Amino acid sequence: MALSGTLKDFALPDIFQLIGMQRKTGLLTLESDHETVTVIFEQGMVVHSDSTIRRLDDLLGNVLVRQGKLQKEHLEEVLAKQKVSMQRLGFILTDQGYIDRDALKTALSEQVQQIVFRVFRWKSGNYHFDPTADADYDRENVAPVSTDQILMEGIRRVDEWPIIEKRIPSLEVVFRPLVSPKQIKEVADAAEGGTLEDAFGSLDGSGADETSSTSSSEIVLNPQENDIYKLVDGKRSVAAIMDLTGLSDFDVCRTLFDFIDRKLVSPAAQVQAPSERRTDPRESVGVRPSQIVGIAALLIVFVVSAVGLRSSLKAPFSVPALPSFLEQESTTIQRSRDLARMQRLASALRTYYMTFGFYPGTLDDLVNTNPPLVTAEDLLSAGGEAYRYQYGPDKVILQAVGPSGEPYLDVVRGVLPDEVILPGPPPVGSQDP
Repeated sequence: MALSGTLKDFALPDIFQLIGMQRKTGLLTLESDHETVTVIFEQGMVVHSDSTIRRLDDLLGNVLVRQGKLQKEHLEEVLAKQKVSMQRLGFILTDQGYIDRDALKTALSEQVQQIVFRVFRWKSGNYHFDPTADADYDRENVAPVSTDQILMEGIRRVDEWPIIEKRIPSLEVVFRPLVSPKQIKEVADAAEGGTLEDAFGSLDGSGADETSSTSSSEIVLNPQENDIYKLVDGKRSVAAIMDLTGLSDFDVCRTLFDFIDRKLVSPAAQVQAPSERRTDPRESVGVRPSQIVGIAALLIVFVVSAVGLRSSLKAPFSVPALPSFLEQESTTIQRSRDLARMQRLASALRTYYMTFGFYPGTLDDLVNTNPPLVTAEDLLSAGGEAYRYQYGPDKVILQAVGPSGEPYLDVVRGVLPDEVILPGPPPVGSQDP
């Protein structure tokens, strides 16, 4: 039975998890207003993907050229032969000795995943999964990729994109280099500049050494970073750099984000940093009016703080008729944790329904599936109370309850229609309610 719907109703990670868990074989079609992506599964493994915007063959050829495995004129020859023979690009490349099979396998695996990862960022769209008996793909040259691997990397990228977009809001942004090419030293095993977690603190400009870009010392880049840096010229957009390197938008933007953090590049239209502005000598003499206002405000803060400290010596962090500061913070943290856990449970309930054709009798059934959809810990609120679960003909409700039994947080989801079900064997201990 086919599986179809919108990505707002059923998120892409849930679809991949369902297909992988049931080891389905078939074609998943994903459609947005501007692009259609197809993903082929075999026994729950991703074996092929393609897009109407950036065809896999085009991406594959660019990657092989960038990697030095294929000459550009040879790529043009192969593409011309492909139009006549209608054979797969990979087959022609290996059959006629342009590249070896290992190079093809590596490039194909990379590009198949890049297409899928891009879809994880879609905010809306439609999906349709059509189960088939067999999967048609290049079995000799493609290594199947597990859905678990796709999910972990895809979700990681989705989490990092908002951070990257703070610095690179569009693929049309143009960057200019800030250091001389003579300072660049390419090292094959150079570190990739750290993780995004290391750079989070620099979003306010405090995370990197400001002298790193102006120092006369060498800047160490790995080959991929150096290839990207050479293309930063104050004229090319991020999209143009992607086309010239054959890399994905994530790989290029992630590297440029690191360059920004290391003060190696800046937006082409960005003016000189205030700290580098030539200072008027008159500004260093005397106190400006704005400084007087700032000093006065600081003194007021100190006075108010002193009064507050004196009145709270016997009961720190407390204010009359209000909960303590720590108590308010604790409540906020608890609600955030509960909301995240309940969202996870709601997703697991949908996956369960699509797998077995009915909602579980209790939340414990989500733990008893093979593999488990959630852990036993996920069934308990931040306060240690079990979440309350109930469903009706049109909605499913999850509630977080306190020690008194009163609910303080609700998550409601609509009941999925029958046509989205992919039949699967009932789990042990589950009953159709």
